[in-house]
Amino acid sequence: MDEYFDHITSYLRDKCRLSFVGHKRTVLRRRLETRLEQLNLQDFCSYWEYLLGTPGEEDKLYDLATTNETSFFRNMDQFAFLKYDIIPRLAGRPTAESGGIRILSAGCSTGEEPYSIAMTLVDAIPPQNDLRLEIVAGDISESCLKAARSGHYADDRLSRLPVGYRERFMVSDSDGATVSDELKKMVRFVRLNLDDLMKSECPAWIAGLGLFDIIFCRNVMIYFAPSCQQKLVDTLYQLLLPGGYLFTGDAEPLHMFSHRFATVATEGCLIYQKTESYPHDKSL
Repeated sequence: MDEYFDHITSYLRDKCRLSFVGHKRTVLRRRLETRLEQLNLQDFCSYWEYLLGTPGEEDKLYDLATTNETSFFRNMDQFAFLKYDIIPRLAGRPTAESGGIRILSAGCSTGEEPYSIAMTLVDAIPPQNDLRLEIVAGDISESCLKAARSGHYADDRLSRLPVGYRERFMVSDSDGATVSDELKKMVRFVRLNLDDLMKSECPAWIAGLGLFDIIFCRNVMIYFAPSCQQKLVDTLYQLLLPGGYLFTGDAEPLHMFSHRFATVATEGCLIYQKTESYPHDKSL
């Protein structure tokens, strides 16, 4: 029944450009076999029919296809550079020129990344500064977005929070802690399929995104085929304002792609800056 397993991987490629070769293909197969047992289905042919005929199963498939591994303040070096260098630089711009700071967390999973960004913004900007702050956090998984919007995390998920952050930014209970309303108001969670952005000639307006000063797109590119990775790099460039910053994952250096980003000189982390505009950027 490998024919129908191939149908499923092709479905994922067509819907969201996810690529499954080598180890990723093996992992997906194992997860799907577990799903078959849960549904009491005999084979991939039966699952294929179930997928096409069952509302909501597509979302389940997306969850199986991606590894939602995340944590608060993952790659602390990047957050340190964000706090001590980038945010003060952006916050120091004339208000009429900046209009605030806008950040996109692409592939936000269960919300730890955008909430970490929000904590960093609050910590780095003086209380008297009334700068408008907005974080847009997107993911293809509705179950992840539901968890992110709730903002509740078990104790073992909070171990990487800096000292004092849990007390400042969260409300503890017997099961863990919930992100404060102050932080929740800073983050707008949206359903985001990066394939929609890559298909669009004007990706900034897909899902009402607009343009951003900073984009976090970490450990997302690795799920795409190389040709799609190049397209994603180009799309992220278009989504950034001139001078904006792109944060990528440790395994996603941009030197393998053609791009117009400049590498930001930091130790131990990958950060890039948009130093020029494409000719058609003004049309966005």
